[in-house]
Amino acid sequence: MSSLFRFSELGSRMQPSPIRELFKMIRQPGMISFAGGLPDPSAFPVGPFADCADVLSRDGREVLQYGASEGYPPLREMLLAMTADRLGYEVQPDELLVTSGSQQGANLIARVLLDPGDLVIVEAPTYPGTIHSLRNAGARFATVPCDADGMQVELLPEIVTRSEAETGRRPKLIYTVPDFSNPSGACMSLERRHRLVAFAAELEIPVFEDDPYGKLRYTGEALPNLKRIAAGDPQVIYASSFSKVLAPGVRVAWSVAAPEMTRAMVLMRQGEDLCTSTVTQALVAEYCRRGHLENHMSHILEVYSRKCQQMQLALNTHLAPGSATWNEPEGGFFFWLELAAGSSRELFDRAVGEKVAFVPGAAFYPGDEEQIGEIHTGDLFARLCFTFADEKAIDEGCRRLGRVLGG
Repeated sequence: MSSLFRFSELGSRMQPSPIRELFKMIRQPGMISFAGGLPDPSAFPVGPFADCADVLSRDGREVLQYGASEGYPPLREMLLAMTADRLGYEVQPDELLVTSGSQQGANLIARVLLDPGDLVIVEAPTYPGTIHSLRNAGARFATVPCDADGMQVELLPEIVTRSEAETGRRPKLIYTVPDFSNPSGACMSLERRHRLVAFAAELEIPVFEDDPYGKLRYTGEALPNLKRIAAGDPQVIYASSFSKVLAPGVRVAWSVAAPEMTRAMVLMRQGEDLCTSTVTQALVAEYCRRGHLENHMSHILEVYSRKCQQMQLALNTHLAPGSATWNEPEGGFFFWLELAAGSSRELFDRAVGEKVAFVPGAAFYPGDEEQIGEIHTGDLFARLCFTFADEKAIDEGCRRLGRVLGG
């Protein structure tokens, strides 16, 4: 077989998603999973979404045809209005691209901007799906540590200078999830947002702002996103998705970028999938047109807020004092635990034996050999998702986790 399929350099060095590989281990009867970053399936708007299928009777001849690579026109019109409200300026049609999930958006951005060996600045920790896309484009990583206020932006000048001295290259991109980051749940402070936008503009480094969780705030005051702070400046590439606010199965997301960047992404995606499923886009557009999304948002905010409070209570109740620390998130999907001692991977193996699962922290960092400058790892950290399990399971899962930590 190896003599028949002579893999490319990329095909030979691809790595599996560490989170998806874990799923093979945790599909056991009685397992309580805090591992996958999954919405609550009981909250999916199955009935209203199914009712929207009558758009096929009305517009089926158009919807069942190949669609434009830029996106289905009725959905694009709705997204232009939605993003204008979110970003604070009138987004132009040639800035907007509908993608097949946010993962495709990240992949297109990486492939359009990066050559092998190029540097990307990422938060430590950060979303592994984007690490995967950047890695496949040949990126190396300069990592910036995070705290409760998100990326420590004040460290950026030193990190950029050190990275340039070590590699002879200026970073091509800064990737960040400012609102309720996956995995840390942190929300970047207002001061750091302004500093990041100013710093990126000064050095002419584009910022990729990933915003899947921004509307999922349960407490505290909403903060302006980076694209709004930048007053629509093309320095910031913005991306968001319906996965966390509607359902991940629709695989509909979008990006807002400078026209020349969006055009390059369109040309790149024409060699991949041609266009996002027009049927799915039409269903999502009809769902939004009927006003269902606003009602659904109110519902999931109430459900997820309650679950977040339940996990905070359960962790306080069942984890021994001093065994781990964490910050209660103001939104999003995740708690990020820092262990007092030990390895989160070893803890995971023991926890699976007790029928409770989470994601060890190493999954959210580039490999040591991929990092430039100071190396950051996640050995002491664990990500817990609170949105998928019901409240009773959240309490029981934290009890099991506390028993493992205590042992």
